[in-house]
Amino acid sequence: MEELKKLLLSAVGAAAISVEKIDSTVTELIEKGKLSVKESKELREELVRRKKESEEDLVKKEDLNEIIDSLNLISKRELELLEERVAKLEEQMRTVKDTDI
Repeated sequence: MEELKKLLLSAVGAAAISVEKIDSTVTELIEKGKLSVKESKELREELVRRKKESEEDLVKKEDLNEIIDSLNLISKRELELLEERVAKLEEQMRTVKDTDI
């Protein structure tokens, strides 16, 4: 039971599994004699709880991305491009300064 529970719980991690799929899988396990009715009820409750937690985590990540986007921060790539431009300008300034001497 414990190994089966771990396997099914890992499948819920993506939050993409539906409650209907959870129910059908648990029912199938009862029919095959792999779970008792009591174990199946506990497993179903655990799977549904983990699914909800995963969905909440996804919402939090989406909210975080919206906040980051609203800050108008530059990306790492944009920073790298700016650093390259500054380095080129500094080199040009050194060249001009060296020719003035």
